[in-house]
Amino acid sequence: MGGASVFIDSNTFLYAHDRYDGGKREQARLWLVHLTETDTGVTNLQVLNEVTNVLLRKASRFAGGDPFAKVDVFADFGSSPLSNEGTILARWIHGTTHCSWWDCLLLASALELGCSHFLSGDLQDGQRVEADGRALTIVDPFAHSPGQILPSR
Repeated sequence: MGGASVFIDSNTFLYAHDRYDGGKREQARLWLVHLTETDTGVTNLQVLNEVTNVLLRKASRFAGGDPFAKVDVFADFGSSPLSNEGTILARWIHGTTHCSWWDCLLLASALELGCSHFLSGDLQDGQRVEADGRALTIVDPFAHSPGQILPSR
């Protein structure tokens, strides 16, 4: 990918353990394996905390095991916090995209981390977010395979 990274939103991590939607589970796992093998996936502390919250609240929906252990594995993708500059950037993104505040914080974090893509099934597939000379494209992981979006190494 030429040094570019893919920011992973919480829904990709959650569907990787979903008991009821086998299609999305397999697609999420395909993405996570690819991003692990190419060392191009990143996330942040907000996503990890959101995943923890959902795993604890909806334990019956997700495959068994310790939710904290699952999140610890996901932390291999990173756990950077959002900076003050990132929060200011999120305000600008909010004013231009009208995405939810929490999504704007994640988009700002992805831009701060130098990501070229933002993997999320909750945002508009193909939407481009640009700020401060940086840009990323939102990719729905359930509509595309990694090979359709990311160049081969």
